[in-house]
Amino acid sequence: MSLFRSVMDELEVALKSGTPGKRTEVLRQVTVLFANGVDKLSEQQVILFDDVMSHLITHIESEALAELSARLAPLQNAPPRVIRRLATDDAIEIAGPVLEKSDALTEDDLVEIAKTKSHDHQLKIAARPQLNEVVTEALLDQCDFEIANKVAANKGARFSQAGFSKLILMADGNDRLTATIAKRTDLPPPLFRELLARATETVRNTLLSSAPPEARSGLKKILKDISSEIGTRIASKHYSEAQRLVTTFSQDTPLTKQKLLEFAKGKRIAETVATLAALSAVPVELVDRLVYSASPYGIMLLCKVTALYWNAARAVFLVRPQAEGSTLDVDDFYQDYENISASSAQRLLRFWQSQQAVKADPPRTRELLAI
Repeated sequence: MSLFRSVMDELEVALKSGTPGKRTEVLRQVTVLFANGVDKLSEQQVILFDDVMSHLITHIESEALAELSARLAPLQNAPPRVIRRLATDDAIEIAGPVLEKSDALTEDDLVEIAKTKSHDHQLKIAARPQLNEVVTEALLDQCDFEIANKVAANKGARFSQAGFSKLILMADGNDRLTATIAKRTDLPPPLFRELLARATETVRNTLLSSAPPEARSGLKKILKDISSEIGTRIASKHYSEAQRLVTTFSQDTPLTKQKLLEFAKGKRIAETVATLAALSAVPVELVDRLVYSASPYGIMLLCKVTALYWNAARAVFLVRPQAEGSTLDVDDFYQDYENISASSAQRLLRFWQSQQAVKADPPRTRELLAI
């Protein structure tokens, strides 16, 4: 207690003098005092230290704040207000240590910082030992390959179905991200197939060559099935007539949405695709890719961007060939559809679209299957 009283006396002098040097000196003493007794402090005592440190870090040098961040980051029961102040600092030297390591940051703190701070701040969050689904989705919403790859490579990161779907969408056309996602053991099988369907021959060869011998035959079978499915799709793509039909009413948006609902309910896939393309201003070839995707997430984004009500979006989900015979209940996607914002949907969809060159489907896997 004598040390505590001595530090408190110095604190009073520091606050009265107002000099940064004196504040820094006392801050170091208070930090040592806190770190040495953190395991024995009560909740009220932690609050007291939080108040004291919060006063001291006002108008203090950046070097001292960076030192404080590094010291407090690994501590359990760290003062929450001080930690949040450090985590939201614009300087990554100050924010970085607590963003990457501190357990005192809440889920809401991490989501807010992921949405409002710099690329470097987001990368530090992506490196945390544990990340829950809400935080990973906030990071993926930044539409940044480096951040997405960092999160996908993080074994302590957890993803919702929507989060995995975002990853698959972002990986389309990016070999590095595709390879990283493919290594995750928690990737749902339908999305793993989707990832392989969109993967380049280079990535597929790499995955086959690096797969354990006992898993290689199963992987070859998946690739063979994908090749067969692609052949069927190529033979069935004829949108010219559907597009000509849509041009007769596409200038009237309410009527176009009404027609979309009619086409989707009537299982008229070509007309549904052409109408969605007209409503969203996305090329019909890309809408086709989303409709035939194993995941409904891309179509969810497309429906959100075109401001469809759930009844119309639901009908579009069900017109997808993959929906027939699926064990998934389409109404399970209702909450995801309501939760995603139009701006987020627009950003993700445009990001994906920018990666596409309206290219043909991935090449056949004949060479791979001969391995």
